[in-house]
Amino acid sequence: MSFTVGNPFNNVVSALKKGNVDELSHYFDSMVEITLPSNANSYSKSQAMVILKEFFANNTVKNFRLIHKGNSGEGSSFGIGNLETEKGIYRTTFFFREKGDSFVIQELRFERKRE
Repeated sequence: MSFTVGNPFNNVVSALKKGNVDELSHYFDSMVEITLPSNANSYSKSQAMVILKEFFANNTVKNFRLIHKGNSGEGSSFGIGNLETEKGIYRTTFFFREKGDSFVIQELRFERKRE
């Protein structure tokens, strides 16, 4: 997978920078694993939207800075970055996999960084 402007990877980074769950959800798989500081679980696409909207409502996003991106060579790729919010910084990891002719997010992790 190459990372070019307008691709799902860049669109996810852009959505994270804005804390925009509606944009992010365009890339959700039918089930998405979400890890937050308070809990971790697998959710349907609509449940995942509710969980993330609540997370972003409580953690207003100031910026997202991508640190690393890569792929497994098996049709999946990932991104790691720092999500800067008004309440602190979260190390954020997202995992894509190829599904048909598109890429979908299978997992999102938000881990609070110790400062």
